[in-house]
Amino acid sequence: MRPIVNDQNSLRNPLNELLGKEAHVRLLRVLATEVDGPLTPSDAAKLAGLTIPGAHKALNRLLKSGIVVRVGGGRRHQYELRRSEELVKALMKLFQSEKGRYEALLSAIKEGIEKVVPYPHSAWIQELPGEFGDPMIMGILHETKHLSSYIHILRKKLHQIEREFDLTIEVNGYTKADLPSLEVDKVTPLYGFLPFPDKHSRDTYAALGTHDQKDQRMLELSHKLAEAIEHDTSLVRRAKEHVQRMLKKDHGLATKDIEEWRDILESYSIRRLSRFLTASSERANRLRQSNPIFAILNPDERRRLLNGLGGSQ
Repeated sequence: MRPIVNDQNSLRNPLNELLGKEAHVRLLRVLATEVDGPLTPSDAAKLAGLTIPGAHKALNRLLKSGIVVRVGGGRRHQYELRRSEELVKALMKLFQSEKGRYEALLSAIKEGIEKVVPYPHSAWIQELPGEFGDPMIMGILHETKHLSSYIHILRKKLHQIEREFDLTIEVNGYTKADLPSLEVDKVTPLYGFLPFPDKHSRDTYAALGTHDQKDQRMLELSHKLAEAIEHDTSLVRRAKEHVQRMLKKDHGLATKDIEEWRDILESYSIRRLSRFLTASSERANRLRQSNPIFAILNPDERRRLLNGLGGSQ
């Protein structure tokens, strides 16, 4: 039986078509929140998790709507949002709100993790909800003697987050002896370095034994971040948004460092920021531990950043 009683036209109700297909939503989300300029169909497909033919087809439909425009010529065609269009401005706010809600959730969980001592070795989101009502599953790696009590206290702190986001959060605790077999790029880091049997994360995790080793490894990461922001300036924009959201809450002694990062991200050019990330000054060393650019990377971006890190000395 047909669920729709009567038809609606695309002029008055364009969102029916624009948001009625998942491929459209995925591509619009990428163009609105993940890049600052045009994208090729292959890059759009990769970022949106679509096949290249599927991305081509969806982009052509969006092109006809006037929401997306094509730039370039020949085989170099790229696509971007028509940002002067009022509907596009509204869609960008919608996707930014969606992104902000998710990042606020992660920030709240991270804050909860960091309020329970002794701190775990690492924490991650093991499984995200597939549908509304499904639980989020977290993983915690801790010492055997602390694991049970840590999870008990953490669960209490997560209750408020569950109520605020209307979400069920399940916590699985692990020791080094019973870690699950997981793929690094299939989980979301929350705290520490992921300890799974992936070469890059394993090497990084194993190297963080002393403060000196940790400082050295963070410096190596910062060199890679400096290269990354020169190739993708949207990372800086995302870090600014992340810092602004963090400053809406009281982070105690960490607030001063967050405010410093806000001032740096707002006032430094890409070139100056790149140099600061790799500087050896006392201030650079101190702020390196709370770098918001590293915090906003998604699992795929983190994996690429860590690629080859174990051998870079």
